[in-house]
Amino acid sequence: MSSIKEAKEKLQSLRTKTSFEKMVQVTAILTKLLEPHRIRPIIVGGLAVEIYTRGDYTTVDIDLIVSDREKAGQLLHQLGFTPSGRHWYHDELFVSVEIPNDVLEDADDDKVIELKLEDGLHVYVIGIEDIILDRLRACVHWKSKSDCEWAKRMVLLHKERLDWAYMKQVAKKDGTSEQLEQWF
Repeated sequence: MSSIKEAKEKLQSLRTKTSFEKMVQVTAILTKLLEPHRIRPIIVGGLAVEIYTRGDYTTVDIDLIVSDREKAGQLLHQLGFTPSGRHWYHDELFVSVEIPNDVLEDADDDKVIELKLEDGLHVYVIGIEDIILDRLRACVHWKSKSDCEWAKRMVLLHKERLDWAYMKQVAKKDGTSEQLEQWF
């Protein structure tokens, strides 16, 4: 899939898919179209949590870090998305995309993973440690009980593979180490 026409055809085939499948596939299509411009969109936020919790968490939009918001906006428009405030919305697919930032803040770019999908497509997802730390910050600093719960669930699901040294170092800087220590 190298053209907008092919991408739009692929989008049309997503109508019967689940919301999660649509969001991941839309991101994969956008990733494919942005790569020739040396732009790598990274899934953050709720969709990353949904990926790492294997669908236990659900979200209603795609949060992406994209270094060139203008180019991403042009492509989203060509794919049939319409802008509405900070979001781009596709009326037929009921998919919403938000680009909250153009840089991956408070996260290690080296921990970003590539998730390979069917048809040679792929997406990039913020590292598991960094999405846990993101939810941990919301848990501690915003007193968000749901973020506490989801951070802890991800810790339990991925405990064996987490880079604890990295997480402890970041949590110490963030003022969240006391909460993190309780979970392991």
